[in-house]
Amino acid sequence: MGDMLGMRKIATVAALTLVGLMGCIQNPYLRTPRGYKFTPATQTLVPRTMQRLARECNIKVRMMSPKSRPRRAAKRLRPTFITIHSTANHSMSATALQHSRALTNGSISNRSWHFTADQYMVVQNLPLNETGWHAGTAAGNNNSIGIEMCEAESLGQNHYRTWNRAAKLTAVLMKRFRINLRHVVPHYHWTRKNCPAPLMTNGRPGPKWAWFLSRIDYYYRCINNGRPNR
Repeated sequence: MGDMLGMRKIATVAALTLVGLMGCIQNPYLRTPRGYKFTPATQTLVPRTMQRLARECNIKVRMMSPKSRPRRAAKRLRPTFITIHSTANHSMSATALQHSRALTNGSISNRSWHFTADQYMVVQNLPLNETGWHAGTAAGNNNSIGIEMCEAESLGQNHYRTWNRAAKLTAVLMKRFRINLRHVVPHYHWTRKNCPAPLMTNGRPGPKWAWFLSRIDYYYRCINNGRPNR
């Protein structure tokens, strides 16, 4: 009888140990990623409130229908990452507003993301407490806010202004949700996709991505009393 009790105790301890170990196993993509080296911007900081920087983004709200397929399948989002994409749509009409129309009228039914940025505005398509379909993996979708940057190459589209607007938006979201700059990642982080392509170098993060991080870091310091969150 004593031997049986001893065996049961050993089995119980082993089971609890296994549960503990399983709790320590984490999706590798959700660990804090390796930081990309970048040179912080040296231009003079222009102090702003978070609200003022958000106004500079010129955010328009055009929510997808709650009855749409992506929103019906959405889960509750508590974002710990921000994922940056580019639309890969070079059409002269591929603006943030046009992408929003495609999402709201059902022309795009198998994807969804939270914001689309172009040189003129940012359009919000999803509530920030709902997951979208944008990262290509459950880990990316369930833990990150998705920002798409337009690539339209006509109508005087200025890519720098689009990227700069997206950097401002990212800084605002970092501040609001207390997200570290290392958790601002390209789509590449989740699936190794060449996205956002205009900011990748040979299909992966490099000098152009580092420049984009420096812009985010600059705007974050502008709304955080000069202190970074790297």
